[in-house]
Parts: sequence; C-alpha cells; structure tokens
Amino acid sequence: MKADYVVIDAAPNDRSLGYAGAISDLVLVPCTPSGLDLDATVGTLKIVDAVRIRPDGIPRLILIPNRVNRRTLEGQQLVDELTTFGEHVSSAIGDRTAFIRAFSTGLPISKWAGPAAYGEICCLTDLVERFLNSAPVKAR
Repeated sequence: MKADYVVIDAAPNDRSLGYAGAISDLVLVPCTPSGLDLDATVGTLKIVDAVRIRPDGIPRLILIPNRVNRRTLEGQQLVDELTTFGEHVSSAIGDRTAFIRAFSTGLPISKWAGPAAYGEICCLTDLVERFLNSAPVKAR
C-alpha cells in the first residue's frame, strides 16, 4: 500500500514518542492552557530534541494551543508561553463541544460547528500541509 502521509498518534511517554519522532518528518504537539500540560510539553520537546540528530532538523515540530478559552487569562497567554519554546506555534484551537461531537460521530467539524471552528481546523491543516510540502531548514 502506498501513502503520501502516515499519522502516528503516540502516547506521551519517552519510548513511544521517541520511536515515533525518530521516524517522523513532523511532530504535532497539542497543549492545553494548564500548568500540567505546559510541563508535559517541556518533556515532549526534550524527547523530540533528542531524536533531532539528522542535520536537516527533522523532525520539525508544531505546538498547537488546544482547548483554548480566550475569555480566561490562561487562554489568552498560552500562545505567548508556547512561543518561548522556540518552536513554531499554530493558531489556537478553541474549547468547543463541537470537536467532541465530531470525533464521537466520525463526522467532519463542518457538520457540527459554525465557520469559526471550521476555520480553526482549516488553518491548522493548511499549516501542516505547508510544513510537509516545504523543504526542511537546518537544525537550530
């Protein structure tokens, strides 16, 4: 079977993430606006950095602010906090029940939510496609 892309949903532990990252071109790391998630993101970045031994800087990484409530201070500050890690940060994905419903039913988000939620997902998928279709840059 031939595929253009393969998606691996790895457990956030050293072994699973290390193996998946070592064979990946791009790693997506969702992070919610909680101190526990930010701490876990630091650990995840250390694992990805450990497998970034290739001179082309692969795997590249995108941090995804996820379940963001922009009405809270934590939600407003998350993107700024993630930016301090020196990795690319996507636009935020809101905290919407529509995402849970779409996942639970197997239907696209466009069936459950308005244009804002659909637009958030489109921005993320466009960013992922740009990363996958562009040439890697040298490791930092």
